[in-house]
Amino acid sequence: MKWSLNWLIKQKNGQFDFEESLTFPKEMFYNLSQINGLKDSVRVSGHGHFFEADQRLYVTLHVEGTMIVPCAISSEPVEYPFELDETEIFAFYKPDEDEDVIEAKKDTADLTPVVFQEIMMVVPMRVVKEGAELTRTGKGWQVLDESDVHANEEDNPIDPRLAKLKDYFKNKE
Repeated sequence: MKWSLNWLIKQKNGQFDFEESLTFPKEMFYNLSQINGLKDSVRVSGHGHFFEADQRLYVTLHVEGTMIVPCAISSEPVEYPFELDETEIFAFYKPDEDEDVIEAKKDTADLTPVVFQEIMMVVPMRVVKEGAELTRTGKGWQVLDESDVHANEEDNPIDPRLAKLKDYFKNKE
C-alpha cells in the first residue's frame, strides 16, 4: 500500500478511496511473545486526502482481521478477531521532531509498516481459550495448595542440622 507523490497530485481534488488485503510474513512474528501471527490476510480500507499546498497526506483507515495469540493458561493458539480505526498523516518534507507525522521516504507514502505497528498496539495482554484449565501436574512437577504444603511439613521432620534455627527468633523478641 504505497502512494507516490506524483500519483497523489494526479488524483481529483487529491482524494481517493482504497481497499486492500495485506499479508504479513510469519517471520515478522518470530521474536514476539504476545502474538503468534495473523490468520490469512488483514483487510484495510479507507480514504486518503492529499493537500498539495501543505505537502501532507491524511489517511483514515479501517483495519480488520484475526490475530493468533497464545492462551495465557495453556499456551495453545487462540484466534482473536480485531478491528481498528486510525488516522495517519504523511509529510512529503522533513518534519520537525515535535510534529506528529510520518515522513514519506523517497516521495512515497507506505502504509504497510504503519498498519503492522497499529496491529501490534491492539494485541491483548492476555487471552484465555474457552474451556482452558490449568494443568496441576506434569513431568517432574506439580502445583501444590497450601493444605498440601502443610501436610508435607508434617511428613518431613526438620533436618537435625537446621533444628537450632527454629529457636533463633524466640530469644530476639
